[in-house]
Amino acid sequence: MPNRAPIAPALFRRKGSAHADPFYGYGYNPAWPSILSVAHDEEDGGSLFIILDRPCVLAGLTLPLIVPESGTPLTIVAAEMVLPVKLRVTLSDAVPLHAAWRWSGGSCSLYDPITGNFPNAGAGDCADFPGPYTPPVPATVIAATATGFGGTLQFDRPITLLSTAPDDAVLFDGIAPMAVANYAPDTLGFECSNFLAPGASWQIVRQPAWVATIVAQPVDGTFA
Repeated sequence: MPNRAPIAPALFRRKGSAHADPFYGYGYNPAWPSILSVAHDEEDGGSLFIILDRPCVLAGLTLPLIVPESGTPLTIVAAEMVLPVKLRVTLSDAVPLHAAWRWSGGSCSLYDPITGNFPNAGAGDCADFPGPYTPPVPATVIAATATGFGGTLQFDRPITLLSTAPDDAVLFDGIAPMAVANYAPDTLGFECSNFLAPGASWQIVRQPAWVATIVAQPVDGTFA
């Protein structure tokens, strides 16, 4: 048998691998906050508590919470920190028992004030039992004013706007507006491509996904 030169032991050494990190490939970063659980509010069937592993702060309603995970997700209509590690979220309808939830990536108003990081993505089922649910009374239009290439709708309570890009959930003379903004806490102002004069029609044909507040629909009327 021919003699073979010994192989240097260094060749047998395994190179360092990112897989040595037990969280590699799972999208989890221990430097970010994490959701420990999502539980029903036992006093309000339309609210959930989100429990975090560290204190966080809330700076708006942009929360990547999807619940239920299948079907049409509920809209977040309000949120508040009730403890530094406990967020209460109010949704647009009752949350089913043991509903599946998912916290996705993307923009988020909840963050760790020390690092500025958003919570890790996560998923699970809602714990505990939902409390009784009383549907909120929808906000109703009390005044509509034409402003030329646009118009305003005033409601009987403050309206929380989620996006300035409306769709055809609201129509003016049958045409969807191009932009929307809060002109006042209870008033939405719309920019339109078509000219609106007194007597022009307005319609809310369904709940706008870009409005957090539940509004009465379908309803219609004319501008003053």
